[in-house]
Amino acid sequence: MDCCIPGPLQQRLQKLRRLLQEHNLQALLLSDAQNIFYYSGFAGDDSLLLVGLRQTWLLSDGRYIAQAEAEAPQAEFICKQPGQSHAALLSQICAEQQLTSLGFEGAALSYSQWQQISESLSQNAPACRLQEAGSLPLQTRLCKDSVECLALEKCGEIADKALIDIQPLLAPGISERELAWALEQALHENGGHGLAFPTIAAAGPNSAKPHAIPSDYRLQNGDFVTLDFGATYLHYCGDCTRTFIIGQPQPEQAAAYRLVQQAQETALEQIQPGMTCHQADKIARDVIEAGGLGEYFSHSLGHGVGLNVHEAPYLRQNGQEVLQPGQIVTVEPGVYLPQAGFGVRIEDSCLVTEKGLRPLTHFPKKLAVCCIK
Repeated sequence: MDCCIPGPLQQRLQKLRRLLQEHNLQALLLSDAQNIFYYSGFAGDDSLLLVGLRQTWLLSDGRYIAQAEAEAPQAEFICKQPGQSHAALLSQICAEQQLTSLGFEGAALSYSQWQQISESLSQNAPACRLQEAGSLPLQTRLCKDSVECLALEKCGEIADKALIDIQPLLAPGISERELAWALEQALHENGGHGLAFPTIAAAGPNSAKPHAIPSDYRLQNGDFVTLDFGATYLHYCGDCTRTFIIGQPQPEQAAAYRLVQQAQETALEQIQPGMTCHQADKIARDVIEAGGLGEYFSHSLGHGVGLNVHEAPYLRQNGQEVLQPGQIVTVEPGVYLPQAGFGVRIEDSCLVTEKGLRPLTHFPKKLAVCCIK
């Protein structure tokens, strides 16, 4: 499977060009690597993509001539010579095409890049006006096409297999760092192309830290162990979390786990397209608040997943975006009790369908009691 086949790329460019016309832009400069890949298929770095109303230009250097020809044959490759700047190449194209309006990604273009481009345009294409395009290039990425969904489903399959492989290692004595490394190896061995983000393996008191960094702490009886991880597949990101117990849980641990599991299952059952992200977040948050642990649910319910592991839409308390079929979102309620020395999080990446959510990960969520040594 190739996620950059001509059909999806043409459709993506057509949608983007319609947005350009709606915003009175003649071209859009893309500097974010994920957006360049999404609209061209090119996966190199240190490059720019200029999307016009009828033509696309890829600005890069001699290292990427062959790669661009293979990955982005529909874009005209403009090769930067040694000592030449991207800004100079861009201004030449703008002058040749007589462009008067050029959008750019304010969140991705650095100030120094913007300054160089502005100065070069003022010298070579003074009629061309730079305009910040906001989230315009991200709008077509919100809903995934069928090819993207296949890649993201594969990420879920890899996560499930990796958890099966490493579960026997969950025992007293292994360190968080060793566990994270074993999980990352399992992701690769089961077909992952890379890591979506640094793996979290947090045990005992560290499980109360939502984004703990794996340490030399060694698992002990009575520890919760939270694993938050994901593989990439064809550039798309997986995101999954499961929490295990080493030995038998204490009553407070079991109650917290049941509450988080109930919140997650309720959200999976009730979230529907047409809801706002705030309404989706509230479903799980209400369950945890009713259970008396609302103050310990310290983050949003979830976020979009795609070429970036965190992208729109964001399932958060003030989120007004409306969920739509074709989006991929995580559902990851959690509670973190440092004073009790533990935390719990359960997460699945899910496809928003016409009928609700369809999880892409299926590893069991019943609290798994791991072996005692």
